[in-house]
Amino acid sequence: MKTTLQVRGSRAQRGFSLIEAMISLLVMSVGMLALSGMQLGLSRNADVAKQRSEATRIAEERIEQARSYTSLVAAGAIDWANLAADVAAPATVTTNTTYNVAVTAGGVVTDAARTLRVLVTWTDRAGAAQSVSLVTVVSRNDPKDPGFLANPLPLNTVLKRPKNRNINIPIPALDLGGGRSSTQFSPDYVIVYSNIDAGVVKICDPVTAGTTATIAEINDAIAGTYGSCIDVAGYIVAGYIGRANASVAFPTGIYHAAIVRNTAHPTQNIRCLFSDATDQSDGTLITADNGFKYYVCVVPLETPFTWGGTVRLGFASPASDLLVCRYQYTQTTITANERNVQPYVGVGLSMDEQNYKVVSSTDTTAGSITGSTTACPAAMTVPGVSVGVVHQDCRALNLARTTECPEPTP
Repeated sequence: MKTTLQVRGSRAQRGFSLIEAMISLLVMSVGMLALSGMQLGLSRNADVAKQRSEATRIAEERIEQARSYTSLVAAGAIDWANLAADVAAPATVTTNTTYNVAVTAGGVVTDAARTLRVLVTWTDRAGAAQSVSLVTVVSRNDPKDPGFLANPLPLNTVLKRPKNRNINIPIPALDLGGGRSSTQFSPDYVIVYSNIDAGVVKICDPVTAGTTATIAEINDAIAGTYGSCIDVAGYIVAGYIGRANASVAFPTGIYHAAIVRNTAHPTQNIRCLFSDATDQSDGTLITADNGFKYYVCVVPLETPFTWGGTVRLGFASPASDLLVCRYQYTQTTITANERNVQPYVGVGLSMDEQNYKVVSSTDTTAGSITGSTTACPAAMTVPGVSVGVVHQDCRALNLARTTECPEPTP
């Protein structure tokens, strides 16, 4: 009897009561509410993350725009002088929301580098204020400089060079290979340069007098198998000579004696090539602006390798009533010698673009004429790059005419 009552009591305890069911439903409801709130938070955070990513993209884009300025002065779409103002517009950008952009530049326009801060602000879906701020440094570099990266660097030189050699080597010079180039100065000899520093290393006699030597013949002469060469240590000075109009007489050569070699070689003389200038693209003579003359002088030296003095243009006697104007470059990134500021002092490199222009003392287009004073053109046809400097006075009224405009050295 006792056993039967125990079994029946056990069966009576099976299932849930109404109170238990309600408690279970309450617990589940609280869990569902918590899960729903978490999902809403995740959705909002994902939205803010997307907006923050977009704001960062906008800020980075403005920084890259600032780095791509096209001028150092107030010109063009973006320039260094107005960097912040140029990249701040537009002030609002609308994509997945509306962003406000503010750009601030530190320092002044003359600084070598300036800080740039881009602040992007917006209001998220919940009405909360959000922001992204990026700060960087932008350096002041002339946009023209990247143009020097067009060609490979020759060994350890600083800038890229035309034809992968020193910029002071005349463009028509032949590439001999082995880091050397050459120019034939006359039917009698050829000069050989180092492609690295444009220094003159050899003077060679062509294998057949009065002919133009080929690359193979010059290399044979260097090797000593055909023809002959002498070793030289020196530099070149070269440039172009123009004239105001066709009625103005060109000089006929270079006066070597005006070039003073501080450490002159005892047996090797200065040699100059004076010829018509040619168009480097097709080899034809330059006829624009009444044509040009081209000159290049070799200055052999002994240690230490420096020289100084003045390059004078030679005229046939009697010299015409002319004025020689020197191009003196205003750029301050090169030395006074390279800028053609004469007399030269302590020249220790080869130099090109040492240019001149010959004008008539009665040519009013040359500059101002007041009494016996004639001024060279102020801009010398290269505005903003060079100025005209009176270099030689070849007028009859000048008592120093014979020394300033001498006969060219043979």
